[in-house]
Amino acid sequence: MVPRLALQRAERLGWAASAAAAGVPADPASWDAWLKRVQAAIPGARVFLIRNEPGQPAFMTEVVALGIDPDKAREAFIEGGSMVTRGSLQGEAQTWVALVRVVAADGTKALLGICEPAHAAFEPASVFGVWLVYALVSFMLAFVAALVLGHFLLARPVRAAATSVARLVPNVVGPDIELPRMAIGQVATRVREAEERADRLRRELARIRADLKGAEATLLRAEKLASVGQLAAGIAHEVGNPVGIILGMAEVIETGTLSEEETRQFASQIRAAGMRVHSIIRDLLAFARPARDEGAVANVAEVIAATVKLLAPQKRFKGIEVNVEVREADLKAEIRPSQLQQILVNLLLNAADAMGGKGTVRVVAGAEERWALISVSDNGPGIPEEDQSRIFDPFFTTKPPGEGTGLGLPICAQICEVYGGEITVASEPGKGACFTVRLWRPTEVTKEPS
Repeated sequence: MVPRLALQRAERLGWAASAAAAGVPADPASWDAWLKRVQAAIPGARVFLIRNEPGQPAFMTEVVALGIDPDKAREAFIEGGSMVTRGSLQGEAQTWVALVRVVAADGTKALLGICEPAHAAFEPASVFGVWLVYALVSFMLAFVAALVLGHFLLARPVRAAATSVARLVPNVVGPDIELPRMAIGQVATRVREAEERADRLRRELARIRADLKGAEATLLRAEKLASVGQLAAGIAHEVGNPVGIILGMAEVIETGTLSEEETRQFASQIRAAGMRVHSIIRDLLAFARPARDEGAVANVAEVIAATVKLLAPQKRFKGIEVNVEVREADLKAEIRPSQLQQILVNLLLNAADAMGGKGTVRVVAGAEERWALISVSDNGPGIPEEDQSRIFDPFFTTKPPGEGTGLGLPICAQICEVYGGEITVASEPGKGACFTVRLWRPTEVTKEPS
């Protein structure tokens, strides 16, 4: 019973967190005072507020420091509902922690947490509840024992005596003796009816469950078809323009009315359009089948230095200042160096294009527990909020037609996912953009392929 009582305490803790979140002030500036009121309303508990959001390194650092499962914290933040989980708040013994998301009027989000001390699970009230349950169970057992004894010591002798009298006076007592037999028959009939109703309900629930599974499968198929349609539309749009150029110029050349110089110019433009189609197909294949090199390890500082050196001579980097900061010596990541360089080249080129060839790009590499973090930030115009959720979609690009295929960032995201990592973006209009690449650090360095 003690674990059950502890679970009930956890449920009450979740209700308390939900009730506290319902009274969150609309102004984030009033949250500190509100947090103190919540702490005063729940004596003995520890109340805290995580003001960072999932995807930000500070969120992961704060959650781990509090001893809370990061996946549970991220799920509570996304779902928004109250979640009760196990945690060890800053070194204390593991106990229940209730998590619930709070939102201000301006859209500011935070994660409210309420942690109950471990010793609270064995307070006198809980022990009293255990003794109360024990007393009730003992009373029920005694009552059942009394019924059994009463049946054998009283009911059976009385029934035997009544049967003997009924045989002597059948006209008077006979009808009464049949009543118990009739009552038992009615009870049996009702039991059979209840079993039939329960069986019908089970069959109905099974049918509803099958319908829900079918509907879910239909939705998944529809979503996949929509994704395929969007991808096909993007391919048709990107490939259609250069193919049209090729066909048009080929028709003009076929007429034989062009001079030799004009023919060379048209052939050059046809070749450029063909190379664009080739580039689109190559990027599409890289996006569809990113390969993982098991055991590959990249020296992050060396790859960053090689990438910056590779891009420095390019025209678009003439007015770009690239600042590199590696905060941990000999930082390594589980990824093939060429693939990490592909990610960095794409991010640096996008930053240079966003700033129009003039500005500062900052590349920072560091470690966070088992993760290697690489951030590329610029001081350009930033990314509009409505576009931030779409920049990793295939064929989505904000560049002018003919200057981008919209596959660079999706390929980078696919490469990170293949190695168990991720790439995220944070941006405010007018304040630039910051892309963060998160990759696993190797436990043992096995090889460093080139």
